[in-house]
Amino acid sequence: MIEVNRISKKYGRKMVLDEVSFTAEKGQITCLVGINGVGKSTVMKAIMRLTPISRGQILIDGRQLDERLYEKVVFIPDTLTIPAHMRIGEAMTFMQDFYTTWNERRAQELLAFFKLKAEERVGDLSKGNAAKVNLLLGLALDADYILMDEPFSGIDMFSREQIANVFTSHLIEDRGVLITTHEIQDIEHLIDKVVLLDRGKVLKQFYAEETRLREGKSVVDVMREVYQA
Repeated sequence: MIEVNRISKKYGRKMVLDEVSFTAEKGQITCLVGINGVGKSTVMKAIMRLTPISRGQILIDGRQLDERLYEKVVFIPDTLTIPAHMRIGEAMTFMQDFYTTWNERRAQELLAFFKLKAEERVGDLSKGNAAKVNLLLGLALDADYILMDEPFSGIDMFSREQIANVFTSHLIEDRGVLITTHEIQDIEHLIDKVVLLDRGKVLKQFYAEETRLREGKSVVDVMREVYQA
């Protein structure tokens, strides 16, 4: 379990995160939701220690963060960082050389799943295919937790559908997923837990299926209630 306990973050005088608390468990998809600038990406970067927090605590499986724990977590950012001149196959070889947790069998399966070709150059890819390569490189690592920052951003409908299909496949297996997205309609039926953020604070968190069964409300319905209140 990833535990985010009352973390706060300031940039100058601006409070970007204000005592944010939630958990993301193995075997579940937890979604951070909110409009631009509410702190979703900052939470992700805080978990990965890419940005320092002002106060609070982040635990992974009950332990303080250290280098060894980061073999358990993979962060897939919203843009592909592989150089444009590389071919997909070369990027996969680079990852295999750099990460001890690289799973070549899963990587080849993802390559086929996304209908990508190893000889394609990264710089020649469409935005949708670049997003798929980004996911391939992250999901092929044997990590317990996967953090995804806006994996559907700016890509076509068919690429979004194909990426969404990953969440119902064995390629995710029993790993914990923490995701931020504006394209909530694409994965609403897949989400287990929702954490609504606004102005750096958690406004509400709930389990999507329980809310559908008990109140007859979708995730989007709850978002409208909370953000338009």
